[in-house]
Amino acid sequence: MSRRLGLGLAFATAALLFLAPSRARAQETAYRFEITKVGDSTIVLSTAHHDWVRAKQKGIAVDPLRHDALVARFVIMRVDRASSSAVAVVTGQTMQLTSNHVALITRPGKHWYAQPTFWIGALLGGAIGAIAAH
Repeated sequence: MSRRLGLGLAFATAALLFLAPSRARAQETAYRFEITKVGDSTIVLSTAHHDWVRAKQKGIAVDPLRHDALVARFVIMRVDRASSSAVAVVTGQTMQLTSNHVALITRPGKHWYAQPTFWIGALLGGAIGAIAAH
């Protein structure tokens, strides 16, 4: 009985360590954009090499000199592919925005059906089901 209990405790501990979050990853997946122009309630971002930026995406502006302190929140209104820029409307701010700040936008994830792991799991599950049925 003690061997089963020890094995069960080891499995439960391993599962908890695997499922526990390691650290906050709020800004690790966000891409940084240069703020090229600041208006009264709008900002212009340089979107060169980032063709995934779309209108209606949300982002934040941070101050890199203050350890990425939050400066403002914004919503992208228009993307101009010809000039590689995007115009965003500021929806809230904690301090005055300047071109020294940077914008952070999280790249949208793929749909569940576009993930390779889904199709690998579907194929493996189908193969296991076919083998088990025989």
